[in-house]
Amino acid sequence: MMQPRTLKAISLLLHYPDQALLDHLSEVQAVTETETALQPGRLAAFYQHLGQGDLYLLEENYVALFDRGRGTSLYLFEHVHGESRDRGQAMVDLLTMYGESGFDLPPGELPDYLPVFLEYLSQLDVTKAKQLLMEVTHLVRNIGENLAKRGSHYYLLCSALLEMAGEKGIDVEFVPMDFSTEQEDYDKLDKVWAEEPVTFGGGCSTPDYGNGSGESVVQFIPRADSQKQAVETLGA
Repeated sequence: MMQPRTLKAISLLLHYPDQALLDHLSEVQAVTETETALQPGRLAAFYQHLGQGDLYLLEENYVALFDRGRGTSLYLFEHVHGESRDRGQAMVDLLTMYGESGFDLPPGELPDYLPVFLEYLSQLDVTKAKQLLMEVTHLVRNIGENLAKRGSHYYLLCSALLEMAGEKGIDVEFVPMDFSTEQEDYDKLDKVWAEEPVTFGGGCSTPDYGNGSGESVVQFIPRADSQKQAVETLGA
């Protein structure tokens, strides 16, 4: 079942880790464990990973995972359009969708960032939020499976999103990697990961957001408040 506060919590957890998040981690965990969107303990290993980790290493690991490999990029249109011109138009379409819902994109943010997209979904009607999440589950699964291959607990967040969308989670024999001592060959991983481009809803035309009956191109937006403010107000 889709629940807004759980979506917002996962959005926070997917952001670049900082001290504010670690200071309020128990509050975020309380949200995902008290709501019924996820089975109890589904993210326990991830919370343990963050809670017991050194902030500096967590930051280094985050950059290594999400900024140095296309296969795990959290910018969704990078998986769909790469660096082509189509990505720009898709961004415009996504911004239009955000604007029509009253969701403002802060300066310097890109709309296709997965944590931002989840923040947007958390403000929508549950039915519409699930519909839009379902349109990107193939991308979320690709990201999650690549994270699992790299030994990252972040794959659990992707698996949780898939379950919230009504799909099977990521079932893998997970072996955590010691990121403090090992380095990934990201070019090699990306070459293995590369597949044919994927599209949202089967097309790239501007979607009909009014009734959800047409094809849609999903696009993603950043958070309006700072991460610290979002963490502190999650339980409000």
